[in-house]
Amino acid sequence: MSAAVLSAKPALPRLDPSRFIDIDLFGQDMKANAPAYFADWVTRPPFYTMVQGHAHVVICQHEHVQWALKNHETFSTVPRAGWGTDLFDYFNGLPLIVDLDPPEHSRMRRLMQPGFAPNRVARLKPMIDAVVDELASEIAAKRQFDMVTEFAGPLMYRILLGLVFEFPPETWPLFINLSNALELVATVPPGAPKPDSYMAAFAAVHAFCGELIEERRVKPKDDLVGSVIAAHDEQGRITTEELFSVLIQLFTAGLGTVTATSSNAVLRLLRHPDQLARLRADPSLLNVALEECMRVDCLGNFRHRYVVSEKVIEGTPIYPGMVAHLALGGANYDPLRFADPTRFDITRDPRDILTFGFGPHLCPGNNLARMATRAIVGRLIFGFPTLRLTDPAETIVYGGMPTERFPTRINLSIA
Repeated sequence: MSAAVLSAKPALPRLDPSRFIDIDLFGQDMKANAPAYFADWVTRPPFYTMVQGHAHVVICQHEHVQWALKNHETFSTVPRAGWGTDLFDYFNGLPLIVDLDPPEHSRMRRLMQPGFAPNRVARLKPMIDAVVDELASEIAAKRQFDMVTEFAGPLMYRILLGLVFEFPPETWPLFINLSNALELVATVPPGAPKPDSYMAAFAAVHAFCGELIEERRVKPKDDLVGSVIAAHDEQGRITTEELFSVLIQLFTAGLGTVTATSSNAVLRLLRHPDQLARLRADPSLLNVALEECMRVDCLGNFRHRYVVSEKVIEGTPIYPGMVAHLALGGANYDPLRFADPTRFDITRDPRDILTFGFGPHLCPGNNLARMATRAIVGRLIFGFPTLRLTDPAETIVYGGMPTERFPTRINLSIA
């Protein structure tokens, strides 16, 4: 069931101490101040840092990150046991698409593709708009609300579980409970068992997926789940593990991406009233404004890879046995790609941002995520002209999985 390679970790040679930076890559300081760190690091060669007692390497420059994302001969996605990445085993060793190199990666990606066909995504737009309008009417009556837990989060439950997956509402708590339990994995010491609450949530969704496979084979349905099963059944029967893996990745990735991205975008705009005023004066800028929001506030700070062959990047040796953290957020601050990268400018129209990955690892649901984010942010920004931060001085606390900049609360008022 696990995709991990159970091989001894190669011994590293002595590393140059001057190439180390003392930073907790997954701590609150990093999450809260990622733009400042990235703006600095992207001007430097790759550097080393310690993670759970292991020397890891951080790569930030846009060109290098793009190259690493498609170079599986040097940077493998397949987990290596004992390399200091236990905190990323969110799904109990399931065969995740992000943990596979080609050709297995390509096969699993094909299972996801039918669910995001352009015609299928386009059919969702009026339904997404209607759900957003419905919840917007509810918060209008409250006057004060939390963007994350009372608007964006509940919306994504309805959109993903209700509209995309077409699951009945009584089954939603199964997925919500597992989604909430995922960040517990990062709190477990290396080698220790996962918390009981996580294991119970995992087992409940796994059992649900097993029943769903058999049900949809007897009574096929033209929805995302049906398209995944049909795509696999052309060549062979999908296993419970594979369907569970596909479904839970789509759900957790979609829920986290859209909830956090839309929340961070609203926060960024409200903290830049000049740019917000410009957007309200010209709503046609919404698409490019959101691309700029996603550039400066990338949800996933890093994607990790396992170094399997030796390379030197700008004078920094990178050895087999290291884990490389590819800074998607850092690449978005590369001045060689984005002039004056610390400036937030909604007319920039940034191209080639790495927020959703790149090449074979481009998020297959990025068009759906962009559409949902556009609906959520647009409804708030244009529908509530007096929208403001309840307390502009409030400190935003970030949670989510280790690499995520997921705000836990953003308190807003409609005054």
